[in-house]
Amino acid sequence: MKNLLILFVSLLSYYSPAQLTKKVLIIGIDGCRADAYAVANTPNMDSLASNGVFSSDALNADFTWSGPGWSNILCGVDSDKHLVTGNNFTGNDYATYPSVIQIVEDFDPSLSTVSFCHWAPINDNIIQSGVDFKLNFSSDAEVSSAASSYMAANDPDLMFLHFDDVDHEGHATGFSPTNTAYISAIETTDDLIEPIIQAIKNRVTYNEENWLILLTSDHGGIGTSHGGTSIEERKVIMIASGDYISNSIISKDSLYVNNSALNCLGDSAELIFDGTNDFVQVPDAPNLNFGTSQDFTIECRIRTNQAADVAIVGNKDWSSGVNPGFVFSFKYPSGPEWKINIGDGSVRADLDGGMISDNEWHTLSVSFDRDAYMKLYQDGALLDSIDISGIGDVTSNGGLFFGTDILNGFDYTGSIAEVRVWETIVGDQVIQDFYCSPVNVSHPNYGSLIGYWKMYEGSGTIVTDFSSLLNNGAITDALWQNQDSVLVYNYDNTPRLVDVASTTLTHLCIPIDPTWGLDGTSIIPQDCIAGMNSQSLNQIDLFPNPAKDEIEILAEGETLNFQVFDFTGKQIKVTHTGDGLLDIRSLSKGIYQVRIETTQGFYRGEFLKE
Repeated sequence: MKNLLILFVSLLSYYSPAQLTKKVLIIGIDGCRADAYAVANTPNMDSLASNGVFSSDALNADFTWSGPGWSNILCGVDSDKHLVTGNNFTGNDYATYPSVIQIVEDFDPSLSTVSFCHWAPINDNIIQSGVDFKLNFSSDAEVSSAASSYMAANDPDLMFLHFDDVDHEGHATGFSPTNTAYISAIETTDDLIEPIIQAIKNRVTYNEENWLILLTSDHGGIGTSHGGTSIEERKVIMIASGDYISNSIISKDSLYVNNSALNCLGDSAELIFDGTNDFVQVPDAPNLNFGTSQDFTIECRIRTNQAADVAIVGNKDWSSGVNPGFVFSFKYPSGPEWKINIGDGSVRADLDGGMISDNEWHTLSVSFDRDAYMKLYQDGALLDSIDISGIGDVTSNGGLFFGTDILNGFDYTGSIAEVRVWETIVGDQVIQDFYCSPVNVSHPNYGSLIGYWKMYEGSGTIVTDFSSLLNNGAITDALWQNQDSVLVYNYDNTPRLVDVASTTLTHLCIPIDPTWGLDGTSIIPQDCIAGMNSQSLNQIDLFPNPAKDEIEILAEGETLNFQVFDFTGKQIKVTHTGDGLLDIRSLSKGIYQVRIETTQGFYRGEFLKE
């Protein structure tokens, strides 16, 4: 008997995942950018991502606000169906397109559903009464604590958790992978996920359960906001983690296409800065410091799709805006607008330009009238001005840098070309006339040109100064590329927010009714026995168990149908007599599952063939 017991215990580990009790935990992290997750230290989320399906290229393909975002996730349809386009939920149609929690409840009211939210409108508007138990909390820490305690003391089948602090930090200090406060918020949320996962693993019934943990976000962000269509606002991570899910990564596709953003100056070669220690250094020279009174004008052309707190072109330490010198950068912390800054060590002046992180070429021009105004231009058009007569000595003695500041920090990602330095004020009309034309003797201010780096060489480690000073710049790590064609990305096959609901239903073995009108698809394969939800079946007694020859089925009602499955989920042919006996003499040793339909309902049970 001892050996038989050992065999029985051993065979339990060979249960098909389809035979285990299916459960789902959905974790929502509000406002988490995919590229910020990539640089954060998140061991718990990383562990989930490595144990199933992972994508850092999932998209919010709709309005990048929380109201429609969480509606897409929980209802499995886009805003053209649930009709939520903002955070006021006005005119919603949750009656036609309810949450996946309501769908699960309608399918089988015996399943236990739970929702704990930091942002109350999710529970109050989207989920409403279609859940067994819901609570709203004032902090992420409270959500984590309540979820861990509930998981230990109860038996949820579907639980939704909403964390909001990452979004709060993004609005406060900026949605950016370079913003340490934002990254810290992601890491704190990861810490709060750990006790929840541990509570699942500590369940006494864990070995009899098949958990799917889905994790995603409703949107990213750019600057301190969201709601637009930029990739920074749309792209999020999506994880479908489970012990019985094959590991896979779903990534965007890439291909080279003809370059529609060719430099209007006719140069096909681009110097590419990858954001990690790529720069051009022009040696220091007295005329590049501009002292206390020298008027000057700076121009450059750039192409980027990544706005951040970086130094594009400048001659200062960008750790502080008051530091002496000037710098072209982005509006703190991550644009998408660009800016110009000038300081003298104690006083600074700043102007913001327009959005330039669209992967198209833009000309940035700034004139500095030292006893009057600093003027900012974009693509030849004057956008703004500010009085800089109070700015004193801007000497930095650091040289001129492209792609970083003078201390090799705040690294830029993108292309830079056509850097021009004039020791005079270039007028409005001249800037307009030449913003997309090369400089030659026809330029009215040609004699005042003290630096001109076309940056079109296409090879080598030197960028030539075409001014009379011949102050060539040295390239560090930045690479030349022929941009007749460019690399573009295709997100057609990556997950969408609406896939969460379909994935949940697929795991729970709930058939998706086409009349529900769901827009998403499951990112995991179905793993169900006979298309039936095992959780909806009552237990039956099988006697004797273990057995060698025959097993008697002890269930209420007249038997209408029966099925027997092996541990792989394969249906096995077994003779069933009218007296409720199963002839199992032809079966090999192992564990089997019986499912029957009687006049009293559906039943399930397992037996061991000796």
